[in-house]
Amino acid sequence: MRERVLKAAAEWIFVPPDAVDVVTDDYRAVVYGGRGPSVQWSSTVRPLDAVIAEVRALGQPVQWWVDDRTQPADTGEVLQSKGFREIEVVEVLARNLPGDLSPRLDVPDDVVVRPALDAAGIEAAAAVDSEVFGWAPPSRNELDHEIAAVARGERSPLRFVAEIDGEIVGAAGYTLLGDVVGLWGAAVLEKARGRGVYRALIAARCEAAVAAGANLALVRARTATSAPTLRRIGFVAYGTKRCYQL
Repeated sequence: MRERVLKAAAEWIFVPPDAVDVVTDDYRAVVYGGRGPSVQWSSTVRPLDAVIAEVRALGQPVQWWVDDRTQPADTGEVLQSKGFREIEVVEVLARNLPGDLSPRLDVPDDVVVRPALDAAGIEAAAAVDSEVFGWAPPSRNELDHEIAAVARGERSPLRFVAEIDGEIVGAAGYTLLGDVVGLWGAAVLEKARGRGVYRALIAARCEAAVAAGANLALVRARTATSAPTLRRIGFVAYGTKRCYQL
């Protein structure tokens, strides 16, 4: 199980339409326009100094994810010695599906979750993400690409929105990876927190994923926020990923 989870987590990489995907024998880096490269995984026998210099040449700032599969094993320590600082820690959690999670999550009746299948829903979900996480909003090209994909009938990746009294107050997404579903980006507006919106987004996405053929749910969750909720409903931690930035 652990190897299956960690393999799926390593393969779960989102490359926006405006980004460049750099894949070598030593690492995979997604280079975002205007934001520099993000190393998704690295495993090398080359001198790490040379690999770091190669990645830095792709742009600035540089982000570098490190986990139990990263080689050499002291990559995190070497990055910190070069001036990188740790900016995020997430747990890799998973649980088997199916199973109706709604009773365990105590999803309230007044929270309605639906897939974002039109431009209005996709743009509203992106706006929630930007407000909650402080991210720059997607470019018009990224949004148009996503809207066109949904219009063609593509359902992965897919955003979901949560509403209370007809107002969109939360958003999240999933990506289908064969029989694994990756859950990402759950965001709830501050005014709606404490009302079960996050729990409703988990339940709805898992139910939709089962209908699409998934039997394992995977999450990269922040240790201090979403991870405790997920563990309470049967998700198990299989590893930790740390992100360093220079």
